[in-house]
Amino acid sequence: MEENKELAEAISSRFDLAKTGDLTLDDLKKALTIRILDLLERNIERLLSMLYRVDLSPRKLDEIFMSGSKEEIAEKIAEAVIERQLKKLETRKLYRNSEREQLK
Repeated sequence: MEENKELAEAISSRFDLAKTGDLTLDDLKKALTIRILDLLERNIERLLSMLYRVDLSPRKLDEIFMSGSKEEIAEKIAEAVIERQLKKLETRKLYRNSEREQLK
């Protein structure tokens, strides 16, 4: 549950989502998909900037943007963002544990 909270906070701050404190992973994905769809329709430059900062690979984004309707694209981007943020959280956890071990 703590990991979901960290994930929600990281994503909500990057994508200007409303408070997402106790959202499930599915609810977070839905909220993010709606936000991404809005950005696709109104401000794609801002969306691309946000995705760059999240560190999604250009190859993955190219694949996603070729995948169909805006709704499908928004959902796939949301999934990719969540997946990337989860990997970042795992990496941070590994380094924290590694640093703790070195201090002992």
